[in-house]
Amino acid sequence: MPSWKGQSRGSVLGYRIFVQTLKHLGLTFAYSILIFVAFYYFLFSRKSSIHSYYYFRHVLKYSWLKSKWNIYRNYFVFGQVLLDKVAILGGLKGKFSYNFDGEHYLREMAENKTGGIIVNAHIGNFEIAGQLLERLQTKINVLMLDAEHQKIKNYLSDVLVNKNVGIIPIQSDNSHIIPISEALINKELIAMAGDRYIEESKLCIVDFMGKKAKFPTGPFYLAARFGVPITFAFAMKERKTHYHFFASKPEYVKRYTDSEEQEKELHKFTEKYAKEFERILRKYPMQWFNYYQFWEKE
Repeated sequence: MPSWKGQSRGSVLGYRIFVQTLKHLGLTFAYSILIFVAFYYFLFSRKSSIHSYYYFRHVLKYSWLKSKWNIYRNYFVFGQVLLDKVAILGGLKGKFSYNFDGEHYLREMAENKTGGIIVNAHIGNFEIAGQLLERLQTKINVLMLDAEHQKIKNYLSDVLVNKNVGIIPIQSDNSHIIPISEALINKELIAMAGDRYIEESKLCIVDFMGKKAKFPTGPFYLAARFGVPITFAFAMKERKTHYHFFASKPEYVKRYTDSEEQEKELHKFTEKYAKEFERILRKYPMQWFNYYQFWEKE
């Protein structure tokens, strides 16, 4: 799996258009526009489509025709998720419902003031979870691997309804380590994706979706270093305005003075994460928005 370059699709103008469309025309109309937007990306976004095709054809083993059709469907669902994200984060039109599996685990972390790390992935719509979890009454910091699009994050920060949700962008000079450390010392929650890494990341290779893939061990190293629990959580779209949130039971990553023992511990938790990630992904295969080569091709 090549390292993530910190680039995501979209622009500030695109987000502004989303917000204005949702404000004045509503979610249903905004969804209808996506029919054409998704078709545009299907026709002209060849690079990301190649990687999506590999996922559907060679990982999920779909037929050629089904793989092509699902590339389009994936773009369409991705657009829906973006619209939902802006609607919920900005408190715009559209009422969303949701149910939780494992919310009490996060509530216990908040009430016991343990702090902790929530490891998610680029599936579903986890960015909205911080807004949905506002009743936990604790600070949730979302770490984003998207250094190139700081302007987008600044714009979304301006429309955030729940100010208990903070955004910590990854910086090339590693200055993001400071706010991460401060948040964990203050017993706040940090949410970060475990399915992408940057060039300097420490990695381990585990089985994922029937193939070998590299995953970063950074989230589990942080949990061990600061002595905070770690949980795996995902927010998945199930219907037009309904989401299903999943969270696993929090666990502590042991800290060892022996480097080999520590590596074994980090590898063990990376495997646990990959298994839970795979379980959710197989249930919602259309909601992984990963537009670069994740596996090494045979």
